[in-house]
Amino acid sequence: MRGALVALLVAFVVLGAGPGGASASNAPPDPAQQKAVIDQIRAQLGSNLADAMAAQQQLKQSLQQNAAQQHDVQGKIVAVQQKIDDLDVLIEAALQREAMLADRIETERAQLRQLARAIYVAPTSLLVILGEAQSLSDLLTRVADLNIAGSRAADIKASLAKDLTDLEAERQKEQAARDEQVKQRAKLASELAELRRLQKVQQKSMAELQAKIAETQTELYLLKNQSSKLAQQVADMLQQQQDAIIAAAMQAVWTQVQLWTQSNNVGQIPTSAGHSTKYRFIWPEPKAVISQPFGPSRLVLEPPYGGFPHFHTGIDLVEPFGSPVYAADDGVVALVGSSSSGYGRYVVIAHSGGLDTLYGHLSTTLVKVGQLVNQGQTVGLEGSTGNSTGPHLHFELRIKQQPIDPTPYLPPGAPSGFKG
Repeated sequence: MRGALVALLVAFVVLGAGPGGASASNAPPDPAQQKAVIDQIRAQLGSNLADAMAAQQQLKQSLQQNAAQQHDVQGKIVAVQQKIDDLDVLIEAALQREAMLADRIETERAQLRQLARAIYVAPTSLLVILGEAQSLSDLLTRVADLNIAGSRAADIKASLAKDLTDLEAERQKEQAARDEQVKQRAKLASELAELRRLQKVQQKSMAELQAKIAETQTELYLLKNQSSKLAQQVADMLQQQQDAIIAAAMQAVWTQVQLWTQSNNVGQIPTSAGHSTKYRFIWPEPKAVISQPFGPSRLVLEPPYGGFPHFHTGIDLVEPFGSPVYAADDGVVALVGSSSSGYGRYVVIAHSGGLDTLYGHLSTTLVKVGQLVNQGQTVGLEGSTGNSTGPHLHFELRIKQQPIDPTPYLPPGAPSGFKG
């Protein structure tokens, strides 16, 4: 890549020069003006270099979080597989008990068939037994014994049949549990494959960022020997390429949030006792001033999105440095990150209904991944970390990874102390 950049610079120099390498213009360039332009381009390249290195740092952290999530999913797969193995043992044991019970029932039925056949073949045997009675009392006793024997045989047969039915029902229940665990294993295997795919994407972005860092460093080195026009063209090209890479890196973070949510099955989160009865969200900073709204932006530090060169994916709220930042809704902490660029120190909370909120540029984070938080709970303190020009909170709402204007979900009007 470095050699390609040098070749590109040489080509621009050749195209921009007249015969014998002399300038096509007879008017000599103004040295002061040239120096001012070069200094401006140098500052732009330096800013690009800093952003690329910061994005590289955030990608490195995302890769670490990805590895942690892979380890967690692999642990869940092992646990599910152990449950499947245990259920296999139980199902096999149930099948053996069912076979033994079925054999016993068949034996009882055979004995009853033999008794019935004996009575049919020699019906006098019953009369003989009764005739041998010594008295009426003895006769009644013998008749009662026959009745009890017959009743007991019927009870045993019914009991064995019930036991077999219960065993079959228990086995079917265990089989259903096993089928569910197999589905869970397949889901976890799919999540693990997606995490590994995302890991490759992040590693590719890391390599591309490293190449852009090297190219930017080379351009900074060559800057003193270039024309201002050529330097600006190269700087703009590097800027566009780098913006695309950084945007992809930031999207990878949100993809990782989505995978965490799928793996941890957020589902419905019970409404906390102090939750607002009127609004889904509360203002994360109740007394703040909105310094930047959601949508297309003229600020060059905002990343490209939705066809816009710069797009603010949330709203910025300003309170004094160190002010508490509250969870806008009940939820589970899906991600806690830190970077010298982008969101700086941030917290992502997953909410019911597939909503995720992000709290960026924090000076301190006060929660950890997997923690259940209630609406109004402090999740961090306002700061100025990352791409920030001063203390503020970047509050972002996403639905299925798409940034959404959060204001319709918040109490109407400017932030206030309202919470009820």
